[in-house]
Order: sequence, then C-alpha cells, then structure tokens
Amino acid sequence: MKKVFIVQIILFLLSACEKTALTTASDSVKRPVVEAYLVAGQTPVVKITYQLALGSSDTLLQPIQNLDVFIEADGESHTFSYSASDSLYHANTPWTVESGKTYQLRFAYEGETISAETIIPEKPSGFTLSASSITIEPFGDPGSGGGMPSFPDPIEINWENTDGAYYLIVVNNLETDPESIFEEMDDRPRPSFRTEPEQNSTYELGFQSFSYYGTHQIILYKLNAEYAALYDDNGNSSQNLSTPYTNVLGGLGIFTGINSDTLSITVTQ
Repeated sequence: MKKVFIVQIILFLLSACEKTALTTASDSVKRPVVEAYLVAGQTPVVKITYQLALGSSDTLLQPIQNLDVFIEADGESHTFSYSASDSLYHANTPWTVESGKTYQLRFAYEGETISAETIIPEKPSGFTLSASSITIEPFGDPGSGGGMPSFPDPIEINWENTDGAYYLIVVNNLETDPESIFEEMDDRPRPSFRTEPEQNSTYELGFQSFSYYGTHQIILYKLNAEYAALYDDNGNSSQNLSTPYTNVLGGLGIFTGINSDTLSITVTQ
C-alpha cells in the first residue's frame, strides 16, 4: 500500500510540472521532454514525451516509446523499459535511490545522447508539528441559527534549513470516503493539496486549508534548485516563446532528486 501511495505522489509531482512539456519545437526534430523525480528510498520512474511543434493542433502529450534508458550511479547502471499501461519507463530490476548520491540519466535519441544529472538531498531534519490534531466545527447554513463556529489555532510546521534548500509540503487525506467539513459544496475539492517550493523553515497550516475530516499525511519534501526553477517557470505563450528552464542536455524537462519525511494530523469536529 505504501509503494502505491508513493507512486501516486510521484505522479502528483509530475503533474505540477506538466506545463514544461508544452514548449513549442522550432526545428524539424522534436526534442524529447524528460520528467523524472528520484525519491530517496524508492525506485524511480521516467516520463519521456515528444516536444509539441509550433502551430501544432495536438493537445495531448505523446510518449516516446521503446528507448533504451539508463540511470547510473557509482559505476552501477540501471536499465529502464517502456510500459504501455501508464506510458512511463520503469526499472527492469527494482532498486532504491539513496540519499547523498549523484545519479546520471542517459538515452540515445535521433542519433544524439540525451543526459542529465542530479544529487539526492538528505532527508529533512527537525520536522515537527505543533499539534497532532485540529478541531474544526461543522460549517452549516448561516440561516439555521447555529451561529459562527469557533476557529482553532493554525498548526505550525517547522524544520531545519541551514543550507537554504527548497521545501514543499503536500497534505493528503487518507480516508477512503472523507466527510466534508462544509455542508454545501458544488464541487468537491481534491483530498490532496500542496504548497509552492520555498526556501523557508516554517509554515502555518490554518483550518481553512482543510476540506475534509479524518487523518491527513503531512509530507515535507526537500528539493533541489532545479525543481524550484522549473516550478517558477511561467511557460510560453504567443507573446513569449522563450525556452523554459531545463537541466536535460540535448532535450528539455527535469531530472531531479527529492527526499522527504512524513508526519500525520487528524482533523476532528
């Protein structure tokens, strides 16, 4: 179950940078777009798609299939093969990413070698919550005479950041059928949400951040600068066709390392 959840989080992070793959190609050969997030303690997956051509009517990203993809570290090479079931490249033999190691990605495409390199951050340290639970009274109909509910103090999230690293927080509701805090909601919000990458060491999680009762995982991700640079990129438009940030040589996209720590909090009423 834990492995499935980690894969979901990786895909969740992949979706955060999906806009990078929408960059327009200006030459006859479409450059490959790489998206790979190496999470410490997990076996990585690699997403490789075609760059969309300028003026193309395509709206869906097309995967590049059947490449020979390698990720190497300390002289050891791991091979990846394409899976049609999810359009991702998976390791042929399971292995896990290690903190502090430097990893290199490479594959051949149209006669060129595409490559990238990243280092895996150490696990976040000093990760604490000011409380393990927060009580939020139900928000009912204002006309029912129940009055305004009392508002609890925010949850303070703290960690150490002595090297100016980037951090991102993901909050995920673990209930299979979570109960809504608000009685009237036309569109049910997602049970997961995230912050933007910042070079901070504290964050306040207010009651208004939660939409559901139940147990939530609070995941603190330590990121490399290349992730933050890609996240901040506003993409391209017809007025601005500049090339987005990439750390992939010969292509576009992101190949980066991530480490994390997890705590939990219960939202009650």
